[in-house]
Amino acid sequence: MTYTRRTLLQSLMLAPLATNMGNVALAQGALRTTSLGAGLSLISGAGSNVVVAVGPESVVVVDGGLQEHADALLAEIERLGGGKPVAALFNTNWRADKCGLNALLAPRGVPIIAHENTRLWQNADFYVEWQDWTHNPMPKELQANQTFYTVGSLPFGDDAVEYGWISQANTDGDIYVRFAKADVLVVGDMLGAGAYPLLDYVTGGWVGGARKTTAGLLELSGAATKVVAAQGDVLDRAQLEKQAAMLEHAYDQVAEAFKTGRSLAQFQDADPMAPFNAEWGNPELFLALLYKGTWYHIPGRAVQGII
Repeated sequence: MTYTRRTLLQSLMLAPLATNMGNVALAQGALRTTSLGAGLSLISGAGSNVVVAVGPESVVVVDGGLQEHADALLAEIERLGGGKPVAALFNTNWRADKCGLNALLAPRGVPIIAHENTRLWQNADFYVEWQDWTHNPMPKELQANQTFYTVGSLPFGDDAVEYGWISQANTDGDIYVRFAKADVLVVGDMLGAGAYPLLDYVTGGWVGGARKTTAGLLELSGAATKVVAAQGDVLDRAQLEKQAAMLEHAYDQVAEAFKTGRSLAQFQDADPMAPFNAEWGNPELFLALLYKGTWYHIPGRAVQGII
């Protein structure tokens, strides 16, 4: 397939529409709960995967779905937890499909944990060019209320909930949450599931950070680790390995494009991700985000051999 400037613009214009259509479909569907073992469950169908950990005295929730699903989601969480209180809610980034439960749990005084950059984006008014969409600030009382910069840990029964930031990936505030004893690693939008990952350059995502992040997630995972991305079924270490190889190729290709002075249209017309498209899908939007995100890092000499 040949990718032209016209088809790129068409895909970017359709992105918000596709997102809205997906949300309508989700609103019509039922939540689905799958056991992950060791007191953990995966709830899908709320706009983003939600992981619920039930401990001896309380519950920990990773991501909160879209706000229109919050009532149904909280009811399912309370069913799983047998009425135990929520001790913490994690927002793995600023996007709406990660923060829907904030509206119900923040008024209860539940700690909402996120990277400080995520809280800053929640509080910001900004325009996402590639989606032609404007983000309005989240009410302050619903924003993350407990933030960090590198790593943290939360005691949880006879286990510990470990969480941390590795580098810029989908955004500059993506975090992982790891349940060590259960060997479950929640990675949110840092791992593509059935599609190329979105490197949102508007809020700090780019391929260099995604490479570093994927390498860090590989260090945190083993052969038996259950890896939970923002979408899709439970994955494993092999998917992280595949993403690492894909991102290495993408980095080499976009670096060469800038070294040889190719435009975005020329870069796309060359179909540089051809070896990976069969597994990862249509690369059109990925290539646009890859190219634009890399451009912003060239002045800082983050891409070698260009300046």
